[in-house]
Amino acid sequence: MNESLKTVLSPYRWVILAIMWSAVCIGLAAQFQVAALAYKIIPDFQLTSGQYSMVLTAPMLAGLFFSFAAGALADRWGVKRVVAVGFVFSIAGAFFRFAADNFLELFALMFLAGICPGFLNANVSKLLGAWFPKEHMGIAMGIYFSATGVGMSIALATSALFPTTKSAFITAGLVMLAVWILWMVFIKAKPEGAPDLPVMPVTKYIGVAARSRNVWLVGVALMFFMGSSMAFSGFLPNALHNVRGMSPVTAGFMTSLITFGTIVGSILGPVVSNRIGKMKPFLASVAILGAMAGYSAWVAPQGAAMPVLLVVLGIMSGMCAPLLIAFPMLLPEIGPVYAGSAGGIIGTLQVIGAVFIPSFVIAPLAGQNYNLFFSLGSLCFSLVSVVVLLLPELGAKLRAKAGADFAEAT
Repeated sequence: MNESLKTVLSPYRWVILAIMWSAVCIGLAAQFQVAALAYKIIPDFQLTSGQYSMVLTAPMLAGLFFSFAAGALADRWGVKRVVAVGFVFSIAGAFFRFAADNFLELFALMFLAGICPGFLNANVSKLLGAWFPKEHMGIAMGIYFSATGVGMSIALATSALFPTTKSAFITAGLVMLAVWILWMVFIKAKPEGAPDLPVMPVTKYIGVAARSRNVWLVGVALMFFMGSSMAFSGFLPNALHNVRGMSPVTAGFMTSLITFGTIVGSILGPVVSNRIGKMKPFLASVAILGAMAGYSAWVAPQGAAMPVLLVVLGIMSGMCAPLLIAFPMLLPEIGPVYAGSAGGIIGTLQVIGAVFIPSFVIAPLAGQNYNLFFSLGSLCFSLVSVVVLLLPELGAKLRAKAGADFAEAT
């Protein structure tokens, strides 16, 4: 079935990718405005450290609750419609944060703000797969994933420049509204001339995706990856300040180097993977190198080594994530028909890793021992390599051979 659903190459695919990129970028920027404005928000709302952490991670919880349903519904009704509905909730959440008076209201609005990114991440493989051929999926996914780093960087660099928290929140809401208008006007489900996907009951889509061992393996790999990623990005600034004696500004800058590296790696990773031709050994090696760089950065003496290692950690993270997220469209048993449901399963496991592994597994085990904390964070990254080796090889060489065999048979 999947071979009959060949991707029609169209220059309009770059418009689709640009709008998807913008949607994720503003979603992450709205979320991390809270991190940049924490020095105002925490005293204004009289938040405890636990409440502040809940507010910051509330958008991810939206992905946890809705990714599975969003993927299945997109298989049935189309990505454009499903994500458009999620956009409406996110615009309301991002915009009306300025009116929140207490922790509960701010938490609820941040939760709403995360619905659109959660919906889109569950279906990114499906929508990009309709527009980009398999040999270009890694590169397209890398460009898409770079939006997360750019959005975080924009928020951290610009939020404090606004005169008030209210003006920062309103601006984010208005930008999100503008991107929603672009989504409604310009997003198309597939190129002109591409065949329609079969329409089946939602339970059929879910059933096929859930029976795929490879879908669950990709989800587990991303679960470990996100657990490691959030352990470093969420806890490193405080650790550098309290244990290594850095000023809050310096600690924040050092952590931002990971984000910078992620942007570079997300573009570079798919290119290198395609050049090598094999995905499994590349991903496994990247995960091991990332784990080594992460822990080495923490124990390195202050000086040139630490920032270099943090950039390397970011590059390895950026190389890993887009290739894993692209898997649903590459798996022969999933492809474009079931990619939404598969992405929903994967997205749910991904968010579980981001929310629960650092806060409910690593932190209780490590306590105030940051050496152990970042050892466990690095261990999570290294476990990605173990899971990846259980997946089928879907690299460029194998795809090229499969394409040649198919052309010869027809």
